[in-house]
Amino acid sequence: MRKSGTLHIILEIVTILSNIIIGVTILTFLSYPDIELNKSFIGSIVLAIGATEMVEFLSLKMLGKLRNIPNAIVAGLSMVLGVLIMAIDMELATTCVIWGICSIAFQVIKIANAGYNILKQPFLNIVIIILCVTEAIFSVFLITKNVEALDHHFIFIGISLLVEAFILIIEFIIHRYQTR
Repeated sequence: MRKSGTLHIILEIVTILSNIIIGVTILTFLSYPDIELNKSFIGSIVLAIGATEMVEFLSLKMLGKLRNIPNAIVAGLSMVLGVLIMAIDMELATTCVIWGICSIAFQVIKIANAGYNILKQPFLNIVIIILCVTEAIFSVFLITKNVEALDHHFIFIGISLLVEAFILIIEFIIHRYQTR
């Protein structure tokens, strides 16, 4: 995130708040032992994360947008995947496999994009690479263990979103108050 106009600042704040809200929602939902995870919850979380990533893409300046087009594509595909998970009638185990495969593909693209942009924002992109590699590992467990690994996958995603929100807050403060 870079210094920019009011609209960009608002979009940056919306991105931070969305990450916090989605992360807290996931962790709160999982704290109730009698509530069962279902396709609607999975699809809505995938859709919300994709929408948040699209808002994050829109908050960038033009040069940043050009450098982050792969992330925008992943965000769009994530939103489509979320809608498809909610709309198509399939078993939860099948949903886990599809989501795990798509998640691995998305994480590979995000890692490549963060590696490409690492010199522009090293702190943020190093954390993103670490989170993406870890999410890819959790996605492998989601594919192999299916529904058994779903809780752990969601716990990681909730924590990951909160960590990313914290890093974005730090980046936001740094870029607002740095002198050039």
